[in-house]
Amino acid sequence: MIFIQFYITEEMLSMERMYMVACMIAIIVSPFLPASILFLLDHIVIRILIVCFLLYVIRFGPTVSILVVMALASLFLERNRRKVGEALDKLDAMEVPTFADVHEAYKKTMPVDVPAFDVPVPKEVDFMPHETCDTDAFEPVDVSINQKAVLRSIYPLEGSTGELYEQMGFGHVEGMN
Repeated sequence: MIFIQFYITEEMLSMERMYMVACMIAIIVSPFLPASILFLLDHIVIRILIVCFLLYVIRFGPTVSILVVMALASLFLERNRRKVGEALDKLDAMEVPTFADVHEAYKKTMPVDVPAFDVPVPKEVDFMPHETCDTDAFEPVDVSINQKAVLRSIYPLEGSTGELYEQMGFGHVEGMN
């Protein structure tokens, strides 16, 4: 058995002591609480109140905050354990399907009489090539759609770059040659 010893100093407030004792009691008592109380943790209002309570308790210090989180964790663990127990009870209460023997299964899958298929008339569909299918000639759709052309460059590439900047209006700086 593991013993946890907490050293309570004189500076510790009485509220801290009260919360620490209440958390220890909650951790110890959580397996003995009725399921109806534990299932209250499923409601959104209770969860919002728990978050608000955690934010309130943080101001007392890390020890109390950790103990409150541990107490809430033990309550949620016990709630989940009870839910799993209820689910297992429901699964046990369900009827197990009985499997049919071979003779019963065969009776259920007896074949159904299917009428004979119609014989196709040869004039309806012939799978032979027609006159339009025997040519290898390619008929172009239209003139070439390759309409790409070499565009003129925006900047003249002959000459120096300085002249280009001069032509654009921002190549000359006063005082610079």
